[in-house]
Amino acid sequence: MDLPRLLKRYPRPAELRDGTTVILRPLVAADEPALVDLFRGIPADEVVNLRDNVAEPAVIRAWCRHINYERVLPIVAEANGVIVADATLHRRRVGLLRDVGRLRGYVHPRYRRRGLGAVLLHELLEVGRLLGLAQVVVELVEDQHVLVQMFRRYGFRIDGHLPVYHMVILVRDIAPAQRATA
Repeated sequence: MDLPRLLKRYPRPAELRDGTTVILRPLVAADEPALVDLFRGIPADEVVNLRDNVAEPAVIRAWCRHINYERVLPIVAEANGVIVADATLHRRRVGLLRDVGRLRGYVHPRYRRRGLGAVLLHELLEVGRLLGLAQVVVELVEDQHVLVQMFRRYGFRIDGHLPVYHMVILVRDIAPAQRATA
């Protein structure tokens, strides 16, 4: 499926375990203030699992001003008009890793343990399949045992470690490889 056709899926509602309805949709430039609010006060031990220092508003400003859905597809969850979570699918269009997507995400503490993380994970897995990816990868700090176990419950396997960085790499196959990766 091509990206413009895929984007027509949005906005779409999703129901959490407690009956709360959130709206899933791609991030747009006008979301900058709301995304800054989402990450305001994020603890340092949570920032380490994200590639960028999201506690810094300039980082969010750069994301919102340079959106490229072909490279990074950010999906936000809104509840009552407030962004309560952000999940991203990172892709490469060329090279050996073009069939592999990388996932990142953050759920506001008030929306944790309600199934929102699972909703976003399933959404990005489906989007990855529709875009023709074969695998998705998550990189986490290895002492984040709760997150590692959560991803393992959803079919991810530990596929490597980066001991110098204290990182664990989790992988999930989502479709047969479309191209040779020799």
